[in-house]
Amino acid sequence: MIIYKNKGLLPSIYHFHTGPTAKAILRQLIVIGVYVTLVTIGEMTFLDIRLKDTPGSFLSAMGILLSLLLIFRTNTAYDRFYEGRQAWGELVNNCRNLAIFFNAVLPEGDEDSRHFFAKAISNFPFALKNHLRDMTDLSELDMVEEGERRDLRNFDHKPAGVANQLWVKTEILYREGHISESQHINLNQYLTTLMDVCGVCERIKSTPIPFSYTLFIKLFIMLYVMMLPFTVITAFGYLTIPVVLLTSYILVGLELIGEEIEEPFGFERNDLPLNQLSRLIRVSVHDILQIPLPQVDKQAAKPGFTIVT
Repeated sequence: MIIYKNKGLLPSIYHFHTGPTAKAILRQLIVIGVYVTLVTIGEMTFLDIRLKDTPGSFLSAMGILLSLLLIFRTNTAYDRFYEGRQAWGELVNNCRNLAIFFNAVLPEGDEDSRHFFAKAISNFPFALKNHLRDMTDLSELDMVEEGERRDLRNFDHKPAGVANQLWVKTEILYREGHISESQHINLNQYLTTLMDVCGVCERIKSTPIPFSYTLFIKLFIMLYVMMLPFTVITAFGYLTIPVVLLTSYILVGLELIGEEIEEPFGFERNDLPLNQLSRLIRVSVHDILQIPLPQVDKQAAKPGFTIVT
């Protein structure tokens, strides 16, 4: 994700046009540019097939319909992006609340349990991040006790494995009398929220925008751009080429941006910064439980003008 400053307009424009989305727009604009150039030269030099009698209202109506479709498409994609960000915001708050709860409940001398929960709570966002990105790497997860990493390998669903560790440890503390019944009941909602957040993220990932809807918008854009040179060449002449390219840049750009942000958990520049959020949770949890933070750069959790994943 590109973390930017609102006042840095030129750097923002530069970062956008060095990304894969801008490169994809450029490739499509090259094809459109070749097409509109051939059409314009052919109409101005050889054949007069321009649509002189096409009412201006028809082209305007087509443009309005296409704009409404693109607005709905972009808003739908952004809703998915923002819902994903809300889910991870809830995860950040819930992990901090869990750490505060255990810091208050656990005896000061119970260093083993403090180390366990500091590592286990911090493991969940990393496990969820890798799960959403279809990665099975456990290298980012901290060993909570001997054999725990081996136990996690028995789970195909790593976030469920980490949540299971937290539940089991919590039940042990409850049976040993370190947690009262009322505290145990209150703790259940925090532990349940972990998998609730996971479920929300999985729903966003596994339910893309319907293919037929996306395909229809692409076809509509293609037909509109193909027809546009024939209707405006009488008014613009050879200026039809830059006019059509500018119009195509806007339409194609909006469509590609919608495609990019509708899947917010990937590696693209405008996807959510899951690595940064996971590190932020790890730093916060270790700080609350007063456990030293091993091999993690605290500066990595601080935002700036950069690209993070």
